[in-house]
Amino acid sequence: MLIGKYRQELDEAFLDLPGLVFFGHNISTKASHPLGLHNHDGCIEIVVINKGNESYYLENRKFDLSGGDVFISFTGQPHQSGNTSQGVCEIIWLQINPSARRNFLGLAGPYGELLRTRLFSIDTHVMKTDKEGISFLKKSFDHFLKHRTEDRLYAQSLLVSFLCRLLFLQDKEKRNDEFIENILQYIDENIYDVIKIEDICSHFHLSLSGFKHKFKEYAGVTPRDYINGRKVQKAKELLKAGKNVTETAMLLSFNSCDYFSVVFKKYTACSPTAYHQYLSYE
Repeated sequence: MLIGKYRQELDEAFLDLPGLVFFGHNISTKASHPLGLHNHDGCIEIVVINKGNESYYLENRKFDLSGGDVFISFTGQPHQSGNTSQGVCEIIWLQINPSARRNFLGLAGPYGELLRTRLFSIDTHVMKTDKEGISFLKKSFDHFLKHRTEDRLYAQSLLVSFLCRLLFLQDKEKRNDEFIENILQYIDENIYDVIKIEDICSHFHLSLSGFKHKFKEYAGVTPRDYINGRKVQKAKELLKAGKNVTETAMLLSFNSCDYFSVVFKKYTACSPTAYHQYLSYE
């Protein structure tokens, strides 16, 4: 068990709920060291991105995640962030043991078995949740921290509500996200240009305030933070391909190398010069 200002981890003994092995909450205010290759024997891990961006590698596939994304690794599957620094983000993650059949997650009889069966029949590594689902999960974690019986009961019910919402309501409560997906594609297609928020709104005939609100609700970050994060990802590709720092900054339309360095360091925990030097030693 770990209780810190920005990171809290609750273990199986503290949680005392059949099937729930681990429950964690972490807020990263700056980029941190990469997550090394690891797995969870006997457990499925569910990582919910509340805010920000994160990337994981699993079975030679890269998954770029943002707010509202749910990343799932199955029992014993090795996963990592590779050489990618963990980003500025807020995540909640949990590990669940499929072999705990009796009173699974506090549910009796067929209800526990139905949830257990559905949970471990997931056949995808990325799912979507919504603002309400994330709220359920955050409140569940907060109430697990308390010791009163009624708080633990409330925490258990909220956790089950989150999982049911994730597993059973995907087809019934799809959000109207198509226009945001089109905007993300537009950003990627114009990543080398100066991308102004006002120009995006004009292109898609959106109001500025409405767009900012909807985008943050969907991605968990502001449009500017998302654009800068994508530019840094592209910058890393260019540096790895042999471009120098100045060339990279100019290609991505940063107005100065100094500003490029500030943005790059925010999302990677190192300067572009240091990253370029690191690549030369690989």
